[in-house]
Amino acid sequence: MNKKGAPCPFFCSVIQIFQMREEFSFEIVELEEKTYHPLIRAEFKGLEEHWWVIDTGASKSVFDESLSGYYIVGDEDVVMATGLGKEVVETNSGKIAEFILGGYNFGGLKVALVDFHHINNEYSKFSDKKIVGLIGSDFLYSRKAIIDFDKGTISLLMD
Repeated sequence: MNKKGAPCPFFCSVIQIFQMREEFSFEIVELEEKTYHPLIRAEFKGLEEHWWVIDTGASKSVFDESLSGYYIVGDEDVVMATGLGKEVVETNSGKIAEFILGGYNFGGLKVALVDFHHINNEYSKFSDKKIVGLIGSDFLYSRKAIIDFDKGTISLLMD
């Protein structure tokens, strides 16, 4: 189907095959028995050994608000975010100027800003990984992400 929902002629499929995709490796962390989180290394100057959670269940990408040197606060005053418990949380919005994975700069990434202190406390019980944020479905959908758990890779559509 094309963007308007009409059946796509044969050449649309051929074009999709030749669109540039890139694969990026991720690690799997088991936080509790049979509870897995795919993590991909965060790339920011001055931050070593920090990680993003690839979270297809998150509608928006989220970033740790304590890392204020790595984002610009957005124009929107407050963003409403809903978690699994249906609890609505007020957050600020921000933008990461250079969202980099595997050495590739994807440009700016709009994020909801949340305190990750409690998340990193939980991770510290099971892993030495420090989490900077969640890569949500806003980014994953826009890049037509394909996650291969067997290979430990995520394939993303490139510009």
